[in-house]
Amino acid sequence: MSTIHNPNVTFKGTTLTLDKGLDAEFIIMSGKILLPAVEEGFTCLWESSELVRVYRARQITQAKTQFLSFREEKIEIEPLKKYRTVRLLKISISTEWLTENNLSDSFSQIKNLYDFVSLPSFYESLDAQLLGLVRNSDPARLNSNLRLKSALFSYLNSYFEVLRSPKVLKNDRLKIEWVVNNYMLQFEQPIPTITELSEQLSMSESKFKYLFKEAFGMPFYQYYQQKRMQQAAEWLKSGELNVTGVSQKLGYSHPIKFIGQFKKLFGVTPLRYAKGKE
Repeated sequence: MSTIHNPNVTFKGTTLTLDKGLDAEFIIMSGKILLPAVEEGFTCLWESSELVRVYRARQITQAKTQFLSFREEKIEIEPLKKYRTVRLLKISISTEWLTENNLSDSFSQIKNLYDFVSLPSFYESLDAQLLGLVRNSDPARLNSNLRLKSALFSYLNSYFEVLRSPKVLKNDRLKIEWVVNNYMLQFEQPIPTITELSEQLSMSESKFKYLFKEAFGMPFYQYYQQKRMQQAAEWLKSGELNVTGVSQKLGYSHPIKFIGQFKKLFGVTPLRYAKGKE
């Protein structure tokens, strides 16, 4: 349990372990408080039962119910309505947990929650009985409630499901970045067609092509091919794979086509490139 001693502030809570590297904490607060530091290797997702003012360095103060806090970041919050007691939900998520659950790419997009059209709300998802429990119980009583644990898992599942879909992004540039983050960091699987990607992003093919070229200075497939060859160069440089191995990993049916495309970008064959890096 954590407590900040201030005559005008109540800040107490208890930690509920959902999984290794995934903890929830229900906190009662009133008045303006400085949030506790985030542990190394963690990011914290916060949701309040009503609007709070969020004060963070070099940013305009915003009133919101959901926000993130990161390592070595100082954030102060206070209820929008003075003298009101607010219930906070703090979800601490470790980098290891995100990696193990294949959510690193999805979560890395959340630089600003308000880049998204809509995100699930924990408090709005609760039925009347659970909502009453959360609002009226001492946080320590919530630790053993199985229905509440189930509700938390359901909330987090729906939350990350939303983040996996680029349709919820407001900003077109963010949608294009979503494509790069989800399809251009690993190359073992074929990339979707422009038609398929445009449908995922809820935009026309012509708009997708225009936005992509505007963002990266070249057409989509040219950029994709360049990224693949750069990855091939990394594998060759490290000695992890030989030319045939790289060709197969990138999905080529025969090394000859891979060799031609590699030479087109780097001016030398993959074998000569690998020997030159020894």
